[in-house]
Amino acid sequence: MKRAILSLAIVFALGMPALQSQDADPAPAPAPAAPEPIAPVEKGQPLAMLKAMRDANAKLLEQQAATLLKLDEMEKTAQNLKILGKRS
Repeated sequence: MKRAILSLAIVFALGMPALQSQDADPAPAPAPAAPEPIAPVEKGQPLAMLKAMRDANAKLLEQQAATLLKLDEMEKTAQNLKILGKRS
């Protein structure tokens, strides 16, 4: 009796990994390209330096706005996939 229970327990323990899902994980999305580095501000006239910094900040804000739009689109797509996944 003890041998039967022990044998059954061993077979069960060895069979557990085979019962787990065999589905492959979906391929991860490629990482977005890193933004271009902002050129350093040239030293010179203070007004020219401030204008160069303002332009660099404006460019950075545009890049961040574009990234935010992409993230919003990705979030909407993910929500749609969740909804469609629940229906099937």
